[in-house]
Amino acid sequence: MNGPADTAEVRRTNLSLVMRALDAQSPASRTDLRAATGLVSGTVSSIVDELIGRGILIESGETTSTGGRGRPRKVLHLNHSRVVVSVVQLTAEDTIAEIRDFGGELIWELRRRHGVRTGEPGDVVRALAEAVNASQGFLAQHEDSWQAAIVIAVPAPVVAGTTIGSAIDFGIGRTEILEPVRALLERPATPIIMNDGRLGALAEHADRGPGAARAMAYVKGDGGIGGGLVIDGEVYLGSHLMAGECGHICVDLAGPACECGARGCLTQFLGLHAIARAAGLEDLAARADQDQVLDELVRRLDAGEQRAVQAIDVAGRALAAAIGTMSNYTDLDLVVLGGFLPRLEPWLRPPVQQLIETRARHIAEFNPRLERAIHGEDATRIGAWKLGRQVVLRAPDEVPMLAVDQPV
Repeated sequence: MNGPADTAEVRRTNLSLVMRALDAQSPASRTDLRAATGLVSGTVSSIVDELIGRGILIESGETTSTGGRGRPRKVLHLNHSRVVVSVVQLTAEDTIAEIRDFGGELIWELRRRHGVRTGEPGDVVRALAEAVNASQGFLAQHEDSWQAAIVIAVPAPVVAGTTIGSAIDFGIGRTEILEPVRALLERPATPIIMNDGRLGALAEHADRGPGAARAMAYVKGDGGIGGGLVIDGEVYLGSHLMAGECGHICVDLAGPACECGARGCLTQFLGLHAIARAAGLEDLAARADQDQVLDELVRRLDAGEQRAVQAIDVAGRALAAAIGTMSNYTDLDLVVLGGFLPRLEPWLRPPVQQLIETRARHIAEFNPRLERAIHGEDATRIGAWKLGRQVVLRAPDEVPMLAVDQPV
């Protein structure tokens, strides 16, 4: 006999089924939801009533046609404004904060220079807490919206969701981050903290549609290289939530020392700092922004300038070596280039394609596709929003019931 706990779990599972069906097919009728979920009519009606009571769902006065058979069906719409996700991203120079509703509409944003000093972990904590407090101050004026999650994205490995393993961009080593940030928040909250590459991987995979790739690697170029791994639709995080650090795959045992402690890491050849140095653009990189460096690099590549061509050839062969390693372990069928890498894709692709074609002659299934990212610099924040909204898709009963007199 099922006990109360079993009954509650079945109820939550059914709520999630209906919520996911609505997310995939809104607007919809109760009949549509029965067909999509396989649940009986009474269960669907009960769950729909509960979702309406929580403000997630609106039953409009519209009706759908039944082809002349039976009464017209009332239409159900997701109420996107009921649930919001707060996102904070730390980049090398800026703190970016956003709030998006359940449908992805941007309803508030803030971008400012954070002034984090090299070797000062307290500055990182302060910058993140200030951005979260700003977003929570905005939401305090919009109490009809329920916050599903606060997601913080950082350009560093995050151990167990609580600790920065090492942030090379900021010159800091292992740093506890979750509790120090929480201590500075003006309103109690427990943010989700994740590496920016993992979140970018989530966005890129999700927006390619179902079946696009069972195993996908996301390789993101900034000053260094980050990324993420998506397996069967889920970002693979590993034992300590740090899987996907493709920038520190060794591609040359005799290569230069990396700040991670190893030698010959991919980031030492494919990162923008490394390419700029090898191409003779180190002085420009020290005083100009990333776009200016890329503009000059592309100009020199188009002109066939020898140092630039040699630098990008080394970078492409390093990328090919890393893809070969990742493919051997994960049987990839898709590699997505993000960050600045899509701009250099025409020059990076030939060594990768050569590797794929050579190995495919021996094993035909070794044939990962190489594609440019769909999203630009927004990929990390879009992925963070998608991660936050999964709270509602998994457990719609987390959203509080509306007060009797509270409008939907």
